[in-house]
Amino acid sequence: MKNILFLYCFCFLGAYAQGQNMDQEWTRTYTDPIELMEQVLQKQPKPWQDDTMNSVFTSYGEEGVNDAEYIFLQSPGLGTDFFQIGTADVGNFISKERFLIVLNDALSMVEKASIKLARATISESMKEYEKAFALAQKLMKNDSISYQEAIEFLDNRFGYTKLEHAKTLMDKSNTSPSNMVDNKNINRAKAKIEELDKTYFETIPLVTALIQLQEFYDILRESGVGLAIYAPYTTFKNRLEYLNKLRIEERRRWKSSINITYPTKNVVLAVQNPVDITWVTSNIDADKTIRFFLVKDDMMVQELGIFKNKQSASGIQLANNIEPGDNFKIMAIELFPSDKFQIAKFVTPAFSIKNETKKKEVETTRRTEFAGRKISYVKELFVNSKDISIELWDNKEQDGDVVSVYLNGEPIIANYSLTKDRKLFKLQLNGSKSNDIFLYAHNLGTIPPNTVSIEISDGNSSEKIVLNSDLSSSEAVLIKVK
Repeated sequence: MKNILFLYCFCFLGAYAQGQNMDQEWTRTYTDPIELMEQVLQKQPKPWQDDTMNSVFTSYGEEGVNDAEYIFLQSPGLGTDFFQIGTADVGNFISKERFLIVLNDALSMVEKASIKLARATISESMKEYEKAFALAQKLMKNDSISYQEAIEFLDNRFGYTKLEHAKTLMDKSNTSPSNMVDNKNINRAKAKIEELDKTYFETIPLVTALIQLQEFYDILRESGVGLAIYAPYTTFKNRLEYLNKLRIEERRRWKSSINITYPTKNVVLAVQNPVDITWVTSNIDADKTIRFFLVKDDMMVQELGIFKNKQSASGIQLANNIEPGDNFKIMAIELFPSDKFQIAKFVTPAFSIKNETKKKEVETTRRTEFAGRKISYVKELFVNSKDISIELWDNKEQDGDVVSVYLNGEPIIANYSLTKDRKLFKLQLNGSKSNDIFLYAHNLGTIPPNTVSIEISDGNSSEKIVLNSDLSSSEAVLIKVK
């Protein structure tokens, strides 16, 4: 459990720079972590020299050994902030027993708690300083530093300063007795510990423990007891919180983003042709990877691949079973982000996919029958457009004729009672084959046969045709687009 907490809780470490370096506002002027790393090394060269590292190991190498849980106490008010910027794991748990020991010590054994905190801080600060030192050496030796390495340096660079703060806390804790208050003020804090003991069984989610720690610290402060009024600790904590807040602001500046520049709105892709994708990013290193999906109607239909962040990928083959249509989109997701709570994602505007395979159209043969009725063609027409209009009405006297009219076997009007008034329809023909229109009589009216007048127009010319139908046969017209 200690190793887990070291890994996920050292994010609470910060530093409060000394002397002229206490004001770190200048770091906010940089939007590129590599440039900021270079400036840090120029302004404070001493921590990144070999003799300094050797001195640090000599002075602090054997100090940090105890109680990783006490890292909690370094900055109890910033727990949720660190989770929001992705420097802690919301899925981790801690031992309830160890957590309650930390709270009890913070209430009634403040010198002990401060010393444990100082030792844990030294242990973690050494790890941070080693990471930052190795990266600083790499840059000073003119090796290239990646975007992510620069961020790692900036996240760990305060380890050097924290060592001295932790040592100061330890020294003062050994020499400054606490002013314990022997009164009812501690009852509220004890009640909080008892509540936590009853609420949880063996473990507590880490993010919950951080929230509970802040509530407990507020109780100590409001009651005027425990660590909240112990001067060595409060001085240490306040210094850390200043730079921790700066660190959070700084970390958010490195937020990553993706923007797909092709395909985009109004693009038409073909299922048969390989697809190219181009994109631009910010705050994502070239060695990082991005995952792409093809989406239709907000449902993933194909994973297009995982590609290095090289701004483009080509030759991506769409799946053969993709149905052509509209409302396709491509979604991109950053993989292995530095900030797991700010993962870069992007979805393109909708575009279309078509099928370029030209299916051989089977020329419609003249029907011989439909639904058991004989079909006979009385006319063959040629029109200039696929879009035509048809008007139909009762050819003779209005005698109650009820008909359906079919285009290529599909009804364009069903069970319609013919009148002397014209009825207008807009139709679209198949331009690659012959189209047939025929009349289907549902009755004979009072004057057999059932007769309809049809006028067909392509916008430039029109032709009037009379079709007859009875209960055993129907007349039809064949239409082709020129």
